[in-house]
Amino acid sequence: MDQKKTITVTMLVVIALFILYSYSVTPLISDANYTYISGLRWYNTYEVGQEVALKEDKPMLVYVWAIWCQFCEKLHTEVYPVPQIQKMLREDFVLVAVDLDTNRADADRFGVSYPPYLIFLTPTGQKITEIPGYIPANELTNILTIIVNQKQEIIAAHEDLPHS
Repeated sequence: MDQKKTITVTMLVVIALFILYSYSVTPLISDANYTYISGLRWYNTYEVGQEVALKEDKPMLVYVWAIWCQFCEKLHTEVYPVPQIQKMLREDFVLVAVDLDTNRADADRFGVSYPPYLIFLTPTGQKITEIPGYIPANELTNILTIIVNQKQEIIAAHEDLPHS
């Protein structure tokens, strides 16, 4: 075999191995029931999340996101991984992640047409507050703390909460 053919075959093998390796190490983003974001397990649909919220008597965080959203990625890498936020979200909230590209029904339920969008609800589905767009970790920590301390009472207006 001449040198050009050897190089071509070698390159094709390397590319095939790279593709197989890339596929095997790609992190799981979602499965049939959950979406996995920043080490947290989020329900894929509002209905399932609300059932769990009612059963556990916890408020819900409905997070509308998209894989292409740069500010969503920023939430995933800079905000949700903060230990205090992780702890509160894991212990005190039922988490629902609505992928804008695959779950238009739940996005439309809340009138959301762009990500990121965070909606806090009581277990019965009453809106506590909403945050359109990105929010820094310190402000989200304040909001989570207020909601947990309010014992799921509806906060009169979004302006009562710290926000960006």
